[in-house]
Amino acid sequence: MTSTIPLWPFAILAVLVILGYRQSRDRVIQPGTLAKVALAMLALSLYGVTAAFGAHVVPVLAWAAGFAAAVFVAGPVFAPRGLVREGQAVRVPGSWLPLGLMVGIFAAKFVLGYATGVDAHVVHEVWFIAAASAVFGLLSGAFAARATAVRRFVRTVPAA
Repeated sequence: MTSTIPLWPFAILAVLVILGYRQSRDRVIQPGTLAKVALAMLALSLYGVTAAFGAHVVPVLAWAAGFAAAVFVAGPVFAPRGLVREGQAVRVPGSWLPLGLMVGIFAAKFVLGYATGVDAHVVHEVWFIAAASAVFGLLSGAFAARATAVRRFVRTVPAA
C-alpha cells in the first residue's frame, strides 16, 4: 500500500524542513513579510479545506473557529519573544515553532490525502471533517498570530 505513495510529498517535506531550520536562527525581517506568509497560509489552508470537504458550513466554520482560536486565544503562545526593532525591520530570535507548524500542516495534509486516497470511511464523517478543518485553521492561524504580534510590536516600539 505504501508503494503507491508518490515521492513528491517527501521533496516538499524536505523543503519545509529546510525553511523551518532557517527560521530556527535569529534573523531580521520586514513585518510585511510575515504578513504575506500569514496571508498565503490562510489562503492555502482555506483552499485545502474547501477542496477536500467542499465549501459547506461545517468545514468552513470549523476552520474559522480553529483560525480564530489561534489568533485570539492562543496568540500569545505563538507570538515570537525577544523582538528587537532595527529601523523599519525587526530582529526575530530563532524559533523551532515555525518548523513544527509547517511539519504539522504537512502531516495533516498527508494523512488527509492518504485517507482520501484509500477511500477511508472516516473522511466522510462529520466529526472528522470538523476536526480536520479546525486543525488546518489552527495551524494557519498560528502564522497569523505571529505576524500580528510582530506588527503590534512595530506599532508600539519606536524605531531606534
